[in-house]
Amino acid sequence: MVKLAVFRRKTKKTEREVELTFESHAQQARKGAIHNGNSGKQEKVSTTSCCCCGALLKHPHVEHKLKCMRCHTTVELTSTGEKDVKKHHLWSFQDFEDVISACNDELKRKRETLGAGFQKCHLRDAFVPLEKFLESLFSSVASLNSFCTSSHNGSHPRYDSEKISSFYAAILKLPTKKPFYKVLICSNDRLRKPRIKMFEDNAVSYFKELSWILMILENPLLRQSLKFDQTSKPLTPPIRALQYEVLKRSIGYLALINDSTGKELIGHLAHLGFRRFDEQVDLLNLYLSFHFSRIIRKRARTEACFGSPDLEEFCSDSKYNASNPDDDFETIPRMVTRFLTNNGRSEQNLPANFKFHLSDYGNDWHIGTASRLLYFYYLVSQRKYKCPVSRFYNMLSDYLDYKKDYEQWRSKSKTNAKSGSISFVDTLDGLVLSTGQNSETQFTMCQFPFLMTMGIKISIMEYEIRKEMEHNAEQAFLKALDKKKVVDVYLRITIRRDHVAEDSLRCIESHRSDLGKCLRVEFINEPGIDAGGLRKEWFSLLTKELFNPNNGLFTVVEESRFSWFNMAYENFESSPDNASKLYYLFGVVLGLAIYNGTILDVCFPRALYKKLCGEPLIRSDYFELYPESGRNLMKMIDYKNDDFEDVFCLNFEVTYTDSWGVKVHRKELCSDGSNKQVTRENCHEYVRLWMDFHLNRAIANSFEVFLQGFRRVVKGDAFRLFNAAEVELLLCGSRDKEIDVNTLKSVTKYANGLASNSRVVSWFWSIFDEFDSNEKRKLLEFVTGSDRIPATGISTIPFKLSRLGNDCNNLPLAHTCFNELCIYDYSDSAKLKGKLLIAMYESEGYGFR
Repeated sequence: MVKLAVFRRKTKKTEREVELTFESHAQQARKGAIHNGNSGKQEKVSTTSCCCCGALLKHPHVEHKLKCMRCHTTVELTSTGEKDVKKHHLWSFQDFEDVISACNDELKRKRETLGAGFQKCHLRDAFVPLEKFLESLFSSVASLNSFCTSSHNGSHPRYDSEKISSFYAAILKLPTKKPFYKVLICSNDRLRKPRIKMFEDNAVSYFKELSWILMILENPLLRQSLKFDQTSKPLTPPIRALQYEVLKRSIGYLALINDSTGKELIGHLAHLGFRRFDEQVDLLNLYLSFHFSRIIRKRARTEACFGSPDLEEFCSDSKYNASNPDDDFETIPRMVTRFLTNNGRSEQNLPANFKFHLSDYGNDWHIGTASRLLYFYYLVSQRKYKCPVSRFYNMLSDYLDYKKDYEQWRSKSKTNAKSGSISFVDTLDGLVLSTGQNSETQFTMCQFPFLMTMGIKISIMEYEIRKEMEHNAEQAFLKALDKKKVVDVYLRITIRRDHVAEDSLRCIESHRSDLGKCLRVEFINEPGIDAGGLRKEWFSLLTKELFNPNNGLFTVVEESRFSWFNMAYENFESSPDNASKLYYLFGVVLGLAIYNGTILDVCFPRALYKKLCGEPLIRSDYFELYPESGRNLMKMIDYKNDDFEDVFCLNFEVTYTDSWGVKVHRKELCSDGSNKQVTRENCHEYVRLWMDFHLNRAIANSFEVFLQGFRRVVKGDAFRLFNAAEVELLLCGSRDKEIDVNTLKSVTKYANGLASNSRVVSWFWSIFDEFDSNEKRKLLEFVTGSDRIPATGISTIPFKLSRLGNDCNNLPLAHTCFNELCIYDYSDSAKLKGKLLIAMYESEGYGFR
């Protein structure tokens, strides 16, 4: 039992620690040199990175600590950890509960003793011992690390998230807020002056020493410094500012850890529950929005935005901001709240032409550290599927000056590029968040593409495509002048409807150098000018032809109903059907679909898109494609009986048939695999080789040719900004989401006498809303050429309704080129519905009225 008397005595005042900057110490050194007659001697100067903001700090080699003049954090240059442990008492969670219990007993006694004379001051006095306990707890990093870790069954101490949640819950339940404020003050003091050396060896992990920062970051009220919570009592601006300081430094410390520590941090985050993981991602994203909002506010005031926010930015009340009592600018938390309420729509919040300049954020260490820390969460989410990638999107990224951001990122990545897949080595190792001396900023948002919305990434890709197409058109024009003959600026595909694959392959083979040009499609003996609709029709017909079972290029896996490469085509060079050309054609088609913004009706597992993006495949990718086989493999791994070999009778080989069921293929999974028996000891290796065979080795040749065709078209850097989930959404759209009729209605335009309040228009929307899911998708396909919702949402479809004429028996028409539905002014709703259903289910081909 902890006695209250321990915390009633006054703490002994410690010596004021000397915080050195390079300049102040240099002046002292010069004075000492003059006094000692050693003015000619030069002192050795070292360079250290700030452990909070990453600034490069110069200092005399002999000093023990210095103060960063950018984030005002004291950086320890020598290790004092051992002294720290011996000097301070290590408290347990039981001690904390005992103190709270004693304080509650004291409060109860005072209420009973004083009765009506009980006042607020007596309430505060009752919890003074708890405040003293918190001061002692936060007096050292060693004390905090001991408090927030637990050891189970003799194992190494691990961070105990449940214990810390209980710690904050207990403090927030108290009848007074003074202990909570004490936690904030002590947290900020410890973060400003940790009194330990944070980075001793870049090759060694120090994650166990960072538990105290994880504990501070779990404070559930930190988010209130960034936005207003309408459901709780507002905090005063000074408290908001203090909460912000705590959050800022916690993010800085965790963001700048080395790779070894980062791997352990990823392991810690992987064990977080889904709710807590989402909350932390949302908090960091809110922190980003806060600092982008600062840029908006500072630009309105024509001020620079380099340092951290001061108290003025958290309050507009003249009581706290006497210097600007008539300030009509919003506080930053209020701005963030408004942006999140309105989903960041430009027409409601910002001018349509507003852009965040690269210089606004490219040297802001707050944005850089938060983005870097979010990358660790993103890595965990990619492996453990903690949350969809859209949760990482920051909506204010839609206002980036993406052209300059992309161009700088591309120029830097070309210098450091090592492979065709996206790499964040520059983010984890090479990112220096100090003020640069050149025109380039220290980082770009393209280094953190998972924070950018699909809309802004598609804009970047369209910008790159447009530049390439303009370049190709210019080169074609110059060649035409030079050779005195006309050179087409388009990639023209002229095909017969009954020979789609054959004619498409012929056109692509004869125009290999024109694949980067704008696509135009023409069906022989069919009238029509390609403004987008013919292109959609060609993609649809060609993919159906390539997936025809008679071609044998792809098989449908019965377990999952996903399409996958036919493993029997691993020796396709000898195939009479010339499969290599068709695989190449399919790769080109997927590339052209991305470059021309066309959604395809294909059904591949996530593994294909991971392979396209160069992302590593994991066990869950196999389970998605072969769920039943995956469960059986896991049962084998979990089998612990001694008769393992007798039960399973397996060797390191695999047997499969081709898609026609004619020929049986047998392949060894390793050298001499047919003679190597699967045992309980090597079953993990067997499962790994089995999965690798089905996802990689068995389809290596066919996938390589397919990839060559794809990269023949998609060869720009913008594609590296997308991950596998986004590429799938880009190519296939979404069928999981229900069609939001009201959203589509809100963006629809009307022509030829129709208006939103027209009788036939009201009937149309009522009918559309009454349709079941399949009918809605069929109508969407009839009008737009695809039943999928685009990656950027249904609100981005330029839907249009127009009037054809008076009531008649003709069917409605669709211009898929323009996503336009043309309807007659039918006499009643039933007639309109009947005509729509006939048109939806009986339409194919093009013609003129």
